[in-house]
Amino acid sequence: MLVIDHTRNNGSAEVVAGDSFRLQLGENPTTGYRWHMQNDGAPALRTVEDSFEVSPGAVGGGGIRYWIFAAEQPGTAALSIELRRSWQPQQPASTFSIAISVKPKPDSR
Repeated sequence: MLVIDHTRNNGSAEVVAGDSFRLQLGENPTTGYRWHMQNDGAPALRTVEDSFEVSPGAVGGGGIRYWIFAAEQPGTAALSIELRRSWQPQQPASTFSIAISVKPKPDSR
């Protein structure tokens, strides 16, 4: 499974229809900052899972927010996410965006 992280910010990736990929970004919800999806790439992409994994170590130390996406149909999808406090929607601390190109499944004749 393709894994996309912060190093691909403002970049692009290619997947094949029917495949899935994981997008993961560091997050520390105890500070109030969480990733908020602005554009989920529908209809080319479908969000299958949205979860948070706590990093081992000190309490309140943060972890990884991750999403699993399924490539539903060929096309181009733009994912955009903001790291912000829910009570400060106009002041994102950071943003992440990536263009995903969903290619048709190869003909298996």
